[in-house]
Amino acid sequence: MRGFWIAGLVLLIVTKNAYSQPEKSFIDAPLSDVLEEVEKLINIKFSYADKVIKNKKVSLRISRNDSIAHLLTSIESQTQLRLEKINDQYIIVRPYRANDRLTVCGYVLSDQQTPALGATITSSNKEDGAVADPYGFFQLQNIGYNDTLSISYVGFRTKKIRAYNLLGADCGKIVLRENIAYLDEIVVNDYVIKGSAKKNQKIEFSIQNLNMLPGLVEPDVLKSIQLTPGVNSPFETANGIYVRGGAPDQNLVLWNGIKIYDQGHLFGMLSAFNPYMVEKVDFIKQGTSAYYGDRVSGIIDIQTNQEVLKETEGGAGFDMIYSDINFKAPIIKEKLAVQGAVRRSFTDLLATPTYDRLSDRVFQNTKITNEASINNPGSTNKFFFNDLNFDLIAQPNPGEKWMTSILITENDLDFSSANTTNQTSFRDLLRTVNIGYNLRWERQLHDQLLLSSNIYHSQHLLDYQFENKVNDTVEVSSKKNLISDFGASLNADWTFENGNALSSGYQFSTNRMRHAFETKAPSYELVLDAADKTINTHSFHSEYEYLQSEKTYLSAGLRFNYYTGVEKYFIEPRLYMKYQIGRSLALNTSVEYRSQVATQIQESIVSDLSLENQVWTLAGEDQFPVIDSYQFTIGSSFTQNKWLIDADTYLKKINGITTLTFGFLNPIDNEYRVGSSSITGLDLFIKRKFSRYHTWFSYSFIHSENEFTGLNNDQPFPGNWNIEHTIKWSHFYQWKSIHFTVGWIWHTGKAFTEITENPTSQGPLGIQFAGINSSNLPPYHRLDFSVIYNFHFRKNQKVNYRIGLSILNVYNRKNLLNQEFRTTPTLENELISTNIYSLSFTPNLVFRVFW
Repeated sequence: MRGFWIAGLVLLIVTKNAYSQPEKSFIDAPLSDVLEEVEKLINIKFSYADKVIKNKKVSLRISRNDSIAHLLTSIESQTQLRLEKINDQYIIVRPYRANDRLTVCGYVLSDQQTPALGATITSSNKEDGAVADPYGFFQLQNIGYNDTLSISYVGFRTKKIRAYNLLGADCGKIVLRENIAYLDEIVVNDYVIKGSAKKNQKIEFSIQNLNMLPGLVEPDVLKSIQLTPGVNSPFETANGIYVRGGAPDQNLVLWNGIKIYDQGHLFGMLSAFNPYMVEKVDFIKQGTSAYYGDRVSGIIDIQTNQEVLKETEGGAGFDMIYSDINFKAPIIKEKLAVQGAVRRSFTDLLATPTYDRLSDRVFQNTKITNEASINNPGSTNKFFFNDLNFDLIAQPNPGEKWMTSILITENDLDFSSANTTNQTSFRDLLRTVNIGYNLRWERQLHDQLLLSSNIYHSQHLLDYQFENKVNDTVEVSSKKNLISDFGASLNADWTFENGNALSSGYQFSTNRMRHAFETKAPSYELVLDAADKTINTHSFHSEYEYLQSEKTYLSAGLRFNYYTGVEKYFIEPRLYMKYQIGRSLALNTSVEYRSQVATQIQESIVSDLSLENQVWTLAGEDQFPVIDSYQFTIGSSFTQNKWLIDADTYLKKINGITTLTFGFLNPIDNEYRVGSSSITGLDLFIKRKFSRYHTWFSYSFIHSENEFTGLNNDQPFPGNWNIEHTIKWSHFYQWKSIHFTVGWIWHTGKAFTEITENPTSQGPLGIQFAGINSSNLPPYHRLDFSVIYNFHFRKNQKVNYRIGLSILNVYNRKNLLNQEFRTTPTLENELISTNIYSLSFTPNLVFRVFW
């Protein structure tokens, strides 16, 4: 019996030694110690650099019966390091990369800490999703390290979070804020047309998703803005954007943070920005953010795609003016991508009916038209434009991005005429160039803090030369305007848990502007006018965005500008507030003060061609004061049952304008004078959406008055481009893959000064002037039409095609855009009235391919 118990005890000890496994516990231990112990207990080896695991600590209990997968997952979740299994024996320890796949988990809770049962979690790659269980728990597998997860729950604000932020041993908690107000009423989608949205004070255009505009076969960045109420283009140009009575040179136009000084092709008839490179455009006409400075009117912030694309895409096409090609392609997966576009007109090689109509509008009442009218066989006119865009986007690490952009636009005109009878000839050469570069960096330090910086250099050149040859003597008159604008900025943006946000930053720019008007001949050289100015600008800005249960949105900012050269500083407060009343009605108000040192002047010294007669210059102590402006707006918006009604009234005051900078060259008194402009207005926008048909109507009232000391008895008079009443009515209809768009515009005639001959005058011609801008041109109206058909040859084919037709001025209305007067310098002195007329019936065709 004793032998039996001894044998049993021996067997028990042997069995225990055979089956019991050693285990070891670590609490907040260095990762190096844990890895060494794992190597002892399990037959695996770890490879790593010491700096990778430095300061990494782990709490873990390990034993031989633990699975390798469980151990690796536990260590990964605590260290946010990737343990990559090479084979059954070797494992590499390294930092995560953007293309790594993860398993993440979390708990979705309300702001009352209750589980959000049924909350949906989706990944930005559109492939994965989950639903929170009764405990608010969810888990997602095979998620990209840098993917963005969207967490949505009925009655709560959608929250976005990067997948790597959910790495951890305890499955992170995600707290959602209750959505008491009605966010979909604060953000109005399809505001003007599909692809546009109104977000508080900002109107955003997604150019690639934008429905075609009336009268156009291609998207146009600047003409899209002209559909909005309060914006006029009295001379039918794309870049002639007059925002609430302000001049085009008072608009700040940015391309990826680069200031652009000339935004037009074909003397403004077309936008200089290739629409197939543009991702979105932010347009602001009120409540301007403190981030923006250097102009006193509208903001047009154009941005290209800024993400590293996963797939190659592109397109090519042509219309009756130009052809282009564009592409976007990844170079290194999820780390480096490139995109670019090239566009060139073929107007110097082929005169299409579309170009003939546009050139008739541009060159009327110039020597080009005059020579053509007499059928001079010795005259030739060559014109073309081109532009190039190129972006390089790099994302070396999660949360960090670098981007560099290049934009080049160019217009070239070469017109010459010769008369062999009297041995005379002349030649006009006109070239405008914009070149812009920038380098942008941003770093997401964590969910709440984003740092960014931008460095840019913008150049603008206007180079006009007139060569007049008589026998063998050549006289050359020239006009040059050169701008060199360099700037840098550093910004910090904080987003708080309650949805409020704070942004602050510093901006610096140095701007040099030169112009010169000269005449040279073999026997003399004459400088008619010249200037060379430089102003450095130091700016600090800060702005706080406040949300109160999303019923109240408040943006309050302050900007400080100091201008060297004129040694002046401006403190510029900015305020915008919106309050939601119920589901349908919202009220808004804004106040802003802004300043500007760069401006355009009307040049009349060298005007042989009568084109591009505006020159950029800077403020100075002797003339051209710093322009400043304030604007007060109050409005409301109403949305219900697919109706949208949006209305704003405003008061705007612009100080520091001159008879040169504000486009006012008065024949009564040509002296240089300084004055101001007062503008009152109303913007009304109404839209109704049906299933396939959308219609929108806008009405604008703008009354602007100029006042100059010593002019018109110091009494105010209407501004040069005062257009008081404007109506825009557009319609969109979709039938399968065919889109129809019709738009009608009507406005009162522009103000002008009536001039007549004095019949009682003796000797030289006598002229009588009516009150300054006391008359108006006849009303303007025009009907435009477009139809676009999108198709593909095979159902699942990635390549798509588009054909389209557009007609500007369908019923061929002859609108008078402007009226100018001059007298002939002869003994038979005569008064000549020059009329500028609108585009006539102008068709256009397009063919495009997308891949």
